[in-house]
Amino acid sequence: MTKPLVTLSIEEFGFALATLGAEDIAAGLLKPMYGELTEESWELVLRAASHSLLSKGLIVRMEETEIEFEPEFLKMLMHFAQSRSMIRAYSDSLGQEKVLTIHQGTGNNDTYLYHLAVDQRVHLFTWTEPKEWEEELFRFYSGQQEPFVEQPTQFTVTEAQWNMLTNEDKYTSLVNFMSDWELSYESRELLSRWHESFEKSRRQLDNLSIIRYTSNQTDLPLPEQALLMLHTEQGFWSIANGKSNSEHDALIEITQHSKPSFRHQLRTWIDRFASPVPHH
Repeated sequence: MTKPLVTLSIEEFGFALATLGAEDIAAGLLKPMYGELTEESWELVLRAASHSLLSKGLIVRMEETEIEFEPEFLKMLMHFAQSRSMIRAYSDSLGQEKVLTIHQGTGNNDTYLYHLAVDQRVHLFTWTEPKEWEEELFRFYSGQQEPFVEQPTQFTVTEAQWNMLTNEDKYTSLVNFMSDWELSYESRELLSRWHESFEKSRRQLDNLSIIRYTSNQTDLPLPEQALLMLHTEQGFWSIANGKSNSEHDALIEITQHSKPSFRHQLRTWIDRFASPVPHH
């Protein structure tokens, strides 16, 4: 059975959410795009969106005081608005800003909703299941360019060293940093290669995170866990929190990935969010 795929403009999505009473989420979507509009202007934007949804068959009845959505579409909207747990992928490294969120249902069911936003203007929705996510996330981050190495390599820096490397307000050359750091020759070589890619990409990092709301939380919570990624023509890197080497100094693991090692890392993250699925 083919899964339903719903494609919405940002205006259609905002109108549908506002109609269901999720005005805050709708405003959060539309205001960055439109800024502050008069009430009349908002009415024009939303009226056009409502007629568009009607023409797509996603609104089945529209009267002055009542709007009835197509049942499957309504289920998706409610799932999106009520979900308290998601895995969120963000990428802005391949010429497009893309945000993929997979929303877990409330209660004890294993239903997941797939939502992909492209440059915030186009929104795609469908139902999904954990066994599909590794391939989805792999394609999401690698696109058509797959700059993977044959053998993965990894080095670690302390959290303090990482903060120095990424401090935008106080740029210092890498040579000055490394002269004070106790790193092996191999780590220095890798760090130099990574840092060159980091600067060439204008310090643009993609990320993958797991986000869960508490029952009384209204603001977007900080991610439970976040994985940073750097995609360049010279290689594909990830940056993750490693084990602490002392009570005070966490380690940051920087890995240059082969295709299998990146897939393995994605599976690990998927299993943290959803019930582990069999891997072949």
